[in-house]
Amino acid sequence: MRRFIFLILLFQVVGGIIFYAPGGLLAPLNINENTTFIIKKGDSTLAIVHSLKEQKLIPHTVSFLCGVAFLKLKKQSLKHGEYLAEPKITLWKLMQKIAKEDVVVHHITIPEGLTVYEISKKLEDISILTGTIEALPSEGTLLPETYDYYWGESRQQVLQRMKKAMEILKNRIWAMRQSNCPLKSWDEVLTLASIVEKETGLSEERDLVASVYLNRLQINMPLQADPTVIYAVTKGQTSFYRPIFKSDLATDSSYNTYLNKGLPPTPIACPGEASIMAVLKPAQTAYLYFVASGTGGHEFSSDLKAHNQNVKNLRHIEKQKKRQL
Repeated sequence: MRRFIFLILLFQVVGGIIFYAPGGLLAPLNINENTTFIIKKGDSTLAIVHSLKEQKLIPHTVSFLCGVAFLKLKKQSLKHGEYLAEPKITLWKLMQKIAKEDVVVHHITIPEGLTVYEISKKLEDISILTGTIEALPSEGTLLPETYDYYWGESRQQVLQRMKKAMEILKNRIWAMRQSNCPLKSWDEVLTLASIVEKETGLSEERDLVASVYLNRLQINMPLQADPTVIYAVTKGQTSFYRPIFKSDLATDSSYNTYLNKGLPPTPIACPGEASIMAVLKPAQTAYLYFVASGTGGHEFSSDLKAHNQNVKNLRHIEKQKKRQL
């Protein structure tokens, strides 16, 4: 009888240590701020324990090893990845988080108007991603928006999600195009939308800019879009910070819409949904021209005389600004 009582007491003491002592499964860990840690693929249980102790996330190994045993009874195991330990979290909750692969989620926002090459460089700069990008997708086929990514994920996987997002968008909105739209394929939509994207950052102007270029296409008038000339010069791989020179307008390239009628052969950047929708549902105008207003937007006109006057007004505003410097 005494032995039985002793065993019960011993079980209670050991259980108390395992569950409620500092570092026990149900006791809050001594963590005062959010702390991330990484479990690498192939790490053994002992390696994980050693790493957590080194980072002072757990004070001893007994409770953790008991937790591993409990997880095995539930047919669960520790998963590799990056995890967040919050202040005062219990060891058991932390271990459940690891078993459920509740990893840290990172985010990357891709601005509208970047080229595929520029986007790939952004991914290369993220140190927690792995691998190299095997092949760049076609220009314009990545959808600019915010994406999740995780420690140890491959750059190629993230890039594929961006491409898949554009395909999903296509399936959702391609049928919205107007019956008289001169654009006959999704590639043509992306191409014109990429030009609209590079021409204006104002949401209220996108459908107006789209109408200008669609009107020009309808009458076989050259698009004469400066961003296509820039792409012809840079191939989408370098920045372009200087004004466009007359010599640039003479660049011998199929992307130069001053020398070639119609759309360039591919998009010149990755357009966002708003610019794509502007192309599919443009404003109904007679505009054939637009020029910067000098105050942040553009002035639109339907004839060359009015356009030349708008250009003259812009030059006047620019001269006034120079005098004020």
